Amino acid sequence: MAKKKGLWANIHAKRKRIEAGSGEKMRKKGAKGAPTEAQIKEAQGKKSGGLVGGQKKLDKNKDGKISGADFKMMKGGGEFLAGNSNRRRSRNGG
Repeated sequence: MAKKKGLWANIHAKRKRIEAGSGEKMRKKGAKGAPTEAQIKEAQGKKSGGLVGGQKKLDKNKDGKISGADFKMMKGGGEFLAGNSNRRRSRNGG
């Protein structure tokens, strides 16, 4: 069974039909049958939080966000230690 077209595909198709002179009108926000804000956000892929695509590779400490600590880990080539241990480590060459 083929995958159904998404909300944006339907919206773009309707806009195209309207432009061609079909006489249809887009529904107003909140009107019966119009997509809700939640449906629109889901179609846009704006899920609350979370990393997408290649961002997951940048999250070195696996805390769900990309922060300065992740970049320190990438620069050092290993794990990021809390406190002064990183300073001592870099002074000793390792």
